[in-house]
Amino acid sequence: MTPPKLETVLASVEKDGIGLIKFNRPKNANALAPQMMSDLLKAFAWALHEPEVKVVVLTGEGKFFCAGMDLIGVPDEGPVLSDQAVDTLSQMHQLLIKAEKVFIAAVNGPAVGWGTSSIALFDLVYSVPDAIFFTPFVKWGLCAEACSSYTFTKVMGRQKASALILAGERMTPQELESAGLLTKVLPRDGFLEEVMKVARRVAAQPEAALRYSKNLMMEPVREGLLVANERECEGLRERGRTSEPREAIAAFEREQKERRGAKL
Repeated sequence: MTPPKLETVLASVEKDGIGLIKFNRPKNANALAPQMMSDLLKAFAWALHEPEVKVVVLTGEGKFFCAGMDLIGVPDEGPVLSDQAVDTLSQMHQLLIKAEKVFIAAVNGPAVGWGTSSIALFDLVYSVPDAIFFTPFVKWGLCAEACSSYTFTKVMGRQKASALILAGERMTPQELESAGLLTKVLPRDGFLEEVMKVARRVAAQPEAALRYSKNLMMEPVREGLLVANERECEGLRERGRTSEPREAIAAFEREQKERRGAKL
């Protein structure tokens, strides 16, 4: 199957059966606009159904990995996040939770919001040393997503999870590696190639045995992840209809205009 041609995501089959997927909105810090969410869902579905793809690697084009939800310029009326956008997000998470192929996140730069929350849904996560991770859910008047209310607590403990989700603290790759959310921090020089070496090594394993072992690890937590995804997406729908997100976005846009004005 030919890789899909998408507007905001690049998809390709690399050497030795690696499906490489890239966020491709570098001028927008790879923020998740509705089109990108739709494209990412299509790219993930393609990779899962393409027999030639053994392992999937997700990374970002440009300096950012992913800047999270694109909330700038939302409609003046109605929910901040449309039901369609939340449904697409939910489907993306379900796909990652149920996937039998190995998914690897190659965090090439700052990871904000979904860029941080989603990494716990990947089997392996690598990061450049100067990336930064934070989740401004509460700041935007919204709530946790990508199952992070479940995964962060399970992986790092409630206090570290609260630092990210409730306090909005910024964390380094080194901190998250120590906390168990990152597999390894790799040098920036040759970063993606090093991740691809890992991917090729994994892809070279017996395919059925790889799938069987992944399912053994995922089976005890899959139901909990699916429940968390459903609960969080319902929260996004509910919170997106309140006044707090719109007020937070308006305040942010005012701050940006004031900063731009101060520089003139």
